Amino acid sequence: MRGKKRHIFLLVLLLSAMFLKAQEEQKHSISADVTAMGLVGYSHTLRWYEGADLKGVFHYDNTDIALNFEALTKNIYSIGMTVRPSFKVCNNGFVFLDGTMHSRIYRNYKTFEFVYAGSAGFRMLHFSIQAGVFSKTIDAIGRDWHSVENSITEPFNVLYNVTVSVMGFDNPWDIYLIGANYTDFEYERIWEPICTLGGRCDFKQKWGFVAEGTLKAAGMFHGTAKFYSAVLRVGVKYRIK
Repeated sequence: MRGKKRHIFLLVLLLSAMFLKAQEEQKHSISADVTAMGLVGYSHTLRWYEGADLKGVFHYDNTDIALNFEALTKNIYSIGMTVRPSFKVCNNGFVFLDGTMHSRIYRNYKTFEFVYAGSAGFRMLHFSIQAGVFSKTIDAIGRDWHSVENSITEPFNVLYNVTVSVMGFDNPWDIYLIGANYTDFEYERIWEPICTLGGRCDFKQKWGFVAEGTLKAAGMFHGTAKFYSAVLRVGVKYRIK
């Protein structure tokens, strides 16, 4: 009788260990980052302006869901959402897909633009490359739905992004350089790269400092004339776990 009880007890322990191991394997990696940045910029069209950016990224296993919002003193507002799943293909190498919806509102001109974007890329520890397409519609606020007046549609535009990280994307501090023909808040039909030099530093377990400087060439629709705009962003980042 004692032998049977011992066997039953050992069987219960074995089943409990197997159950706990299964539960451990089913645990998901969940976290989020929130970044708030102030900015000052200058362009040939807007002259001097100020504003603020707010970005939030929800990390669920290997999928990121990002929301961003920007408000400028020239009554220009941008809002966007990006879903980015990634798949490990080699040591420190990931393939990712990127789906984005973006809208930018120009209240002074009573117009807005709406963008659908899709792309794919490959990222390693110090390098990321991405290419895709986007469709953009520019329309008047309050236009009659059945009217095509003042509506412009660009059904097919190419986008690209090349990012180089000095210390590595996962390092507590880093300096990075981005060359792309779009940003989180701007999608324009240009080939010339919008160049961004940035840095970040995690000075506490959950807090970090972020700074970025961006230069964009003049002109639209593949026409470049001279220096067009510069933006400096400075802010803090907070990680939620």
